[in-house]
Amino acid sequence: MIAITGATGYLGGLLCSTLARRGFEVRRLTRRPEPGGTDAYFSLDAPLPPGALEGAETLIHAAHDFRPRREADLRRLNVDGSRRLFEAARREGVRRVLFVSSIASYAQSRSAYGRVKWTLEQDVAALGGTSVRPGLVFGRERGGLFASLDRVVRRAPLLPDLGAAARLYVIHAGDLLGIMTAWLDLGSTGAPPLIPAAWPEAYTFRQVLEVIAAAAETRARFLPVPPGLV
Repeated sequence: MIAITGATGYLGGLLCSTLARRGFEVRRLTRRPEPGGTDAYFSLDAPLPPGALEGAETLIHAAHDFRPRREADLRRLNVDGSRRLFEAARREGVRRVLFVSSIASYAQSRSAYGRVKWTLEQDVAALGGTSVRPGLVFGRERGGLFASLDRVVRRAPLLPDLGAAARLYVIHAGDLLGIMTAWLDLGSTGAPPLIPAAWPEAYTFRQVLEVIAAAAETRARFLPVPPGLV
């Protein structure tokens, strides 16, 4: 059985449906478990209920709570909550852990989000698990940051041009799901501790918005804005 946190989110939902189609038994760990099914309650700000990971051989941790604004609160919620989850997985004998990190993850990241992800990567490595670092995830089914950008492009009369310094790395949702299912196929040996998952060429923020606008069949008008002001 594969237990998946963040199962109602963009990537977590795609992963649950993809793995179920492939014949895997999936347990969704979510704040809103469906009654009568195999779901179990999970929240980063609460202890994991007894039995939530019972029978699970693999844990995929895709949940992240963006609500806190201060880094101390972001760490308290996401780092402490994830560590409780990892400890519960260890107690329950979960053999494999895959953590969904971010391409923005490194020790000196300019964002608190990136620094939090990097901290958890170290915890996962200590468990013998793997962290995958996706770029901006896009695809036919919209969600996450990609969906937010799509809404802005469709509604805003002017879009920000942040110049050449504002660049994004991207990955198609299908490619990312392929990487994650390939990790599952590796079994308990041979998996690397870290998997970067993004197209090697970076795109400017403006280029990304232009591609989204073309797909939405809308005209994009840009206003130069200093990245520091944003």
